[in-house]
Amino acid sequence: MASAFPNGSTFAIATTLASPVTVSGITNASPGVATATAHGYSDGGILLLNMPSRLDQRVVRVDNSDTNTFELEGVDTTSTAQYPSGFGVGTAQLATSFVSLSQVTDVTSSGGEQQFNQWTYLEDGRQRQRPTFKNARALSVTLDYDPALAWHAALLTADQAGTVYVIRATLPSGAVIYWSMYVSFDGEPTFDINQNQQVTLSLSFAAPVSTRYSA
Repeated sequence: MASAFPNGSTFAIATTLASPVTVSGITNASPGVATATAHGYSDGGILLLNMPSRLDQRVVRVDNSDTNTFELEGVDTTSTAQYPSGFGVGTAQLATSFVSLSQVTDVTSSGGEQQFNQWTYLEDGRQRQRPTFKNARALSVTLDYDPALAWHAALLTADQAGTVYVIRATLPSGAVIYWSMYVSFDGEPTFDINQNQQVTLSLSFAAPVSTRYSA
């Protein structure tokens, strides 16, 4: 049994994505091993994957890097049903230059609710249901307003780019969680009397799942 508070967690956004490196395939293994000729990645590098599969827009960490291969640390691709032949063809981009988000006062999540299809057969009148999709997920981050801080300009740039960014949360335990997200931020502060001026950052999940690594 465990109990954990998020107090002390820190968020950051990767402001740079390197040029795409071609990935020619990923093995069905745990962890999956990617082939990418002369990729230049080092162990611990954070990558954003782009490929038409369950790994599309997934953030992964490099492990056991070799000249033309590297492992997707913690990513199990053994299932040939979920990861059929040819699934691992695409690109990878190295995420760097993380800028910390300071003065965060609140983080709330939304979405992820399971939706269902319901129906009834005439002969027995019993309602049935089966799961269909889950609602798109998002995070809303409230920060105390300070346009002089580096994150303010970084978030404005990300908002205007309209592309996927890598977001990192570092937990008090030292574990880290990575997401690929679209950034919405206009930088305009609140004007509630006798309260700190604040801004709101909206983060929309590009991939439906996060990637977590223990300390």
